[in-house]
Amino acid sequence: MGKEYLIADVGGTNTRVALANDGMLQINSIKRYHNANQSGVAAILKDYLRTHAPGRHPSAVCIDVAGPVSGSQGQLTNLDWTVTTNQLCEASGAKRGAIINDMQAQGLSLSHLPAGAFRNVIKGTAQIGNRIVVNVGTGFNSAVVLGDGPKLTVPGSETGHVNLPAPSPEIFELHQYLAGRFGFASTEEVLSGRGLGHVYAFLSKHSASEPLRSPKHIIENLNGDPLAVKSIAILLEVFGCVCGNLALTHLPFGGIYLVGGMAQALAGHYPESPFHSAFTAKGRFTEFMSQFSVFLVQDDHAALVGCIANLQLYENNIH
Repeated sequence: MGKEYLIADVGGTNTRVALANDGMLQINSIKRYHNANQSGVAAILKDYLRTHAPGRHPSAVCIDVAGPVSGSQGQLTNLDWTVTTNQLCEASGAKRGAIINDMQAQGLSLSHLPAGAFRNVIKGTAQIGNRIVVNVGTGFNSAVVLGDGPKLTVPGSETGHVNLPAPSPEIFELHQYLAGRFGFASTEEVLSGRGLGHVYAFLSKHSASEPLRSPKHIIENLNGDPLAVKSIAILLEVFGCVCGNLALTHLPFGGIYLVGGMAQALAGHYPESPFHSAFTAKGRFTEFMSQFSVFLVQDDHAALVGCIANLQLYENNIH
């Protein structure tokens, strides 16, 4: 057995922990933890090593978190957890620890995933250049991926907390509804699991005291509920607009890559939705938008692969 890593993908709802040997993810080692039943990342890692990998001694540990990372500390945006690299090393016995943002992990994985992991949503004319990963899951975020191959730079971001765009009168009304309810209408309040519930509540004129419909319930009732169909259409219109804004901001001629549970759940709805038209509706730059491709990343292990890539980048830079 060669060099061994302990890696974890820490989301707002679940944490997945795994081992990697000589840079290769060990698929059979992946275990999932429901965060509501846990006290923090360190406790999860200790339980994993004790229960699922007794006697293993990883040389390094890396986790990605759905939230901002500053130096050696990460903070979950949608969960009251803070974690440091010292805690990771203490919990795992590893000599080196690293924490990266979940979007950085997704971006770092792009050069290591097989071609079959990418499903085309919009086919653009450009082929080479910087890329963007865009997540719709428990929350919303994005990150630009600079470079290619093993030498990548993925700056962190908190895109989900920028102002929600209003590309149409109806979405402007949604913006006003969210601003009235939360004091600020952020992109994440539409582009996330709870965001779909917010759109449905807006259309059905639910009061703020009523519980939100779950995204699972809305998606499962598309055949018999016109408001569910409309909610999906509005979410995808906003999603297309935001992705188009990001494309003009970062010029990702290498493509835009969609990740996250909600992005996957909507996989069958992109072709007939307003996503494409909202993506390209940029006035005199509409024709310019035809250069950008959009892909759905269909590899559930991408973030874990990105954690491995981050540890390898560090090792390559010091040798």
